[in-house]
Amino acid sequence: MKKLRITSLITLVAVCVALAGATADAATLSDKDKQFLAGYEKAHTALVADDLSGAKAAAGDLGTEGAELSKSASLKDARSAFEKLSAKAKQLAAGQPGYHVYHCPMLKKDWVQTSTTTANPYGGKDMIRCGEIQK
Repeated sequence: MKKLRITSLITLVAVCVALAGATADAATLSDKDKQFLAGYEKAHTALVADDLSGAKAAAGDLGTEGAELSKSASLKDARSAFEKLSAKAKQLAAGQPGYHVYHCPMLKKDWVQTSTTTANPYGGKDMIRCGEIQK
């Protein structure tokens, strides 16, 4: 019985160390990075709804990186700009709790979102549920 307790204790300590290491690997986000991700989420939500003006408005929260999105003349242009923003969002969200990287196999595009319900920003209302969480 004593051997079982020791083994259980060692296992528990190993799990705690592993979890602490995983948490330490995630960089702490600066206020600027948090603002970028919040603006990115707004742009994501607008593009899912085929809302060009909403996506362009969200560009203001993205700093200089949002310039191309703010000048978009069409949803196609906005989605192209959003794809470039997704690369930065993926980098910032890596290891952060509450962020999920999705992939659309049909369009071969990635994005980040906080919800676990697929909301594809690239296909609009016609392809809203096309995508899956990446591990």
